[in-house]
Amino acid sequence: MSARLTPNDVGKPVENAAGERVAVVTSVDRDIAYVRPATDSLESITSSIGWDGIVEQSIGLHSDAVREVTTETIRLEGELPSTDDTVTPALDSGGGGSPDEA
Repeated sequence: MSARLTPNDVGKPVENAAGERVAVVTSVDRDIAYVRPATDSLESITSSIGWDGIVEQSIGLHSDAVREVTTETIRLEGELPSTDDTVTPALDSGGGGSPDEA
């Protein structure tokens, strides 16, 4: 299932299929949300998914990985993609553009 992502989703927490908060949306461009690991989850997830040393980077999360978008959170079908997938520089602002526009 694919959910529609919009710039209104910037700042929302991202939960994995188990309901654990694993990231936060930093920007949205078309059907890709760029996310960074949530600060309360850093120690528990960064090493387990290979994100050691790249916490300040965002990864692209395609809408087809999203099960549901609510007013408060984004829920994934499974887990966050690994760093082998799209990795982009982190954005400082919550704009709706792609990281290339930062």
